[in-house]
Amino acid sequence: MAVTTAEDLLFRYTAVDRNGRQVRDVVRARDARAAARSLAAEGLTPISLNEEAAVAGGSKDRDLKFSERVAVLNQIALMIGAGVGLLEAMQTVAVGVAAAKGRAALEAVIAALKRGESFAAAMATHAPGYPFYLYAMARVGEATGELGQVLGEAAEQMAFEHKLRRDFRGALTYPAFLMAFGILVVLGIFIFMVPKFALMVGDKFDSLPWISRVVFGMSAFTNAHLTAVLVGLGLLVAAPIVGLGNRRVREALYGVAREAPVSGRLLKAREIGAWARLLGFSLNSGVLLLDAAALARTGAPEGPFKRGLEQVERDLKAGVAVDVSLGRHTQLELMDLSLLRAGQKSGQLARMFLVLAERYDARLRDGLRQATAILEPATILFVAVMVAILAVAVMLSLVSVYNTIS
Repeated sequence: MAVTTAEDLLFRYTAVDRNGRQVRDVVRARDARAAARSLAAEGLTPISLNEEAAVAGGSKDRDLKFSERVAVLNQIALMIGAGVGLLEAMQTVAVGVAAAKGRAALEAVIAALKRGESFAAAMATHAPGYPFYLYAMARVGEATGELGQVLGEAAEQMAFEHKLRRDFRGALTYPAFLMAFGILVVLGIFIFMVPKFALMVGDKFDSLPWISRVVFGMSAFTNAHLTAVLVGLGLLVAAPIVGLGNRRVREALYGVAREAPVSGRLLKAREIGAWARLLGFSLNSGVLLLDAAALARTGAPEGPFKRGLEQVERDLKAGVAVDVSLGRHTQLELMDLSLLRAGQKSGQLARMFLVLAERYDARLRDGLRQATAILEPATILFVAVMVAILAVAVMLSLVSVYNTIS
């Protein structure tokens, strides 16, 4: 097959293969003649060959944004629901993607599908960057024959989390501005104001209160190593941005955040909510409990919760009730377990898992709202305390000098 370049055009074709079957796909080539020759080399006889319109805004050398990933899943789900085949749906969606790296990932998934790989395996290999539960949900969809509906569910969950992220980032904007402003104020005081008071103190430094000596010492260090201090502050800002772009760093930070008091509760709620939704949907689709539990477990991130789910599967194989096993090996609350117990007795276990998912999604939403509500006044208090400490240190130094003179 001819080598294609970024400047090649995209043609959508209908052709007949050597067995007389009709094939619809897309091909890249310099022009229509080159596209026809490429198809002929593959043993295809073109019936129609139409150039695809260029994507608005041009091709951008970047990966898909989170919102674009949601849109891709939604579009694929809608097309499958309308009776379009998975391969054709993927090809249609890929044509409309402006981000070059994102489009290349989708084209790699398409190539894997043509080789006979499953959709879930192809996405996991060639389209990383989606939430951990998407790949497990895709396996459920393929196992139950309801891939379109499952992808729609995954897109809804991603849209829910995307809204939470936007709200959280919006709530962080003002505290971040306050923090940056406070640091600049303190830096300005160290550079311009404290040295003037240091001249007034003169050789009486040893007689100052300890807090004044600390502030005057920090000011002297800042002025003596101003370039290093500014570079350090720049690295302090840049390091998280660069670090979050690395998968291993993100995983390490996730593990640390999971053990922290506030973020840990939020991440656990997210994990349990995604797992419960996946398990409930699997059971609702007719998957047996053991198989559904295994599928749902693959959608959980590495950590204590996933290890607990492995123990739950062993218990289920031994005939232990769902609520009893989950009570032993996970951090589900008594109210959650009683809900699942009632679901087992009534034959509505799938519905109860979905209710549990909604409950933990609501808990995640409320927890984020509370965290952002506390963050703003905490930031204001922190900046005020920093400035107050500097003011007190300077005033105490003046009082000390005055008493010495008197």
